[in-house]
Amino acid sequence: MLVLLLALLSAVPLPARPAHYVTDNAAVLDAARAAALDHKLAEFERETSNQLLVYIDRDLPPETTLEEFSSQALHEWKVGQQGKDNGAILFLFTDARKMRIETGYGVEEKLTDAKAKRITSTVIKPLLQKNDPTGAVEAGTAAMMDTLRGLDFHGTGKTVAQTQQVESTSWAIVALAMAVPFLFLCFVVGLIVAIGRLRRGGAFVKTQTASGTSWTWSSSSSDSSDSSDSSSSSSSDSFSGGGGDGGGGGSSDSW
Repeated sequence: MLVLLLALLSAVPLPARPAHYVTDNAAVLDAARAAALDHKLAEFERETSNQLLVYIDRDLPPETTLEEFSSQALHEWKVGQQGKDNGAILFLFTDARKMRIETGYGVEEKLTDAKAKRITSTVIKPLLQKNDPTGAVEAGTAAMMDTLRGLDFHGTGKTVAQTQQVESTSWAIVALAMAVPFLFLCFVVGLIVAIGRLRRGGAFVKTQTASGTSWTWSSSSSDSSDSSDSSSSSSSDSFSGGGGDGGGGGSSDSW
């Protein structure tokens, strides 16, 4: 029976893991306020280590229930820190007019099914019925964060994405440190070669002009150098799954 259930869950067609804390595939949120909320949720992870996402789309994949989709998304997107499973996702599907709060095992003690239901029915639903999806999401996530504060998990001051970036940068520094002696040797050799070319390939040339005779240096070889700049930008508010392994519960609702 368990094998059959796992097979059914694995068949749920999921989109790729979101790159940000707030994903709006239905284009219903106010862009500026959605960006501000994205930053706030990143700060929430830094403060508490809890990962909280908002995912909005028009409808569920065919022949998929809200509960199947939500549970599988929490699992496959690795929401929540590894070993803590302290993640939660607020789902909204606008055409289906369905929503759900899905919680990881590590937060269900605070964000219980009953509290999740209260948030969807008394906080989010009234604002959705007033055609204020941005306000509904803001109020809903604020209620979820207020409920989750006070867990025993403490933040590291960084999101998972930032930690991975720091690790990558550390490896780059080590590689650069190992390459410095070789680069210095190449510089010295190149300098010697350049001086030799100047000595062998150049001469003073006399030029007769109306104002008199002038002498200029003429080199038979010319040097050219190419330079290229590369830049990369990374958002400190990028989302990366922390390794959470599964959900502990939640609550579904509609409006």
